[in-house]
Amino acid sequence: MNEGAGGDADEDRSGPAVRASYLRALLFACDEFGPPAMEIRRQLGDTHQTSIECAGPLVWLPIEADLALQRALDTVLGAERTRAFVLANLREFMVASILQNVVQTAVGLFGLDPGSFARLLPRAWGLLYRDCGKWSVSRSLDPDRARAREWREVQMCLSRLPHACATEDAWLAAVATVQHALLILCGRAQDEGDGEVELLERMLDEPSQVVFRLAWKNR
Repeated sequence: MNEGAGGDADEDRSGPAVRASYLRALLFACDEFGPPAMEIRRQLGDTHQTSIECAGPLVWLPIEADLALQRALDTVLGAERTRAFVLANLREFMVASILQNVVQTAVGLFGLDPGSFARLLPRAWGLLYRDCGKWSVSRSLDPDRARAREWREVQMCLSRLPHACATEDAWLAAVATVQHALLILCGRAQDEGDGEVELLERMLDEPSQVVFRLAWKNR
């Protein structure tokens, strides 16, 4: 997994972790909500809030900071509003951060095909997360032939996932939103019903595993 390089990026190499830059972008964007932003920060707690705000951009933070932030967003904003908020900020983050080269490479190699684009998710994941699961992507065929003529889909399996991540609904919802952002970048989810992301399976053994279905309409 790509862990970045240089300086404070290598400060802490123990345990599942997330890039501080991703959490900082979400936390600072919360201020647009006005008074609810204060409640989000209260739910997040002083320790996590300070670590997110003070860490250098390439620093790894313990995954608990990500879990706490996603949980706070969900508690204060609710699932649908949180999804819209995370999605809006992900789209900006993907083209203005360490993920920019991955996005440009995907477009250059595959055009805007979601199935091929999704195969670069493991690389992008490795830039944002460390020791937080391993992605595998496979084509899947819908047994419903009528639907199969209209839709294409892939299954996306995140294995070797920390148990705390697999059991946190708010965090898994954020992961699904990352996949939905791929559909939007490919122009396949601009309208309601053009693209879907579904959590198909969650296995909570140690290590845990989750499986998503990413589907989009044929053109």
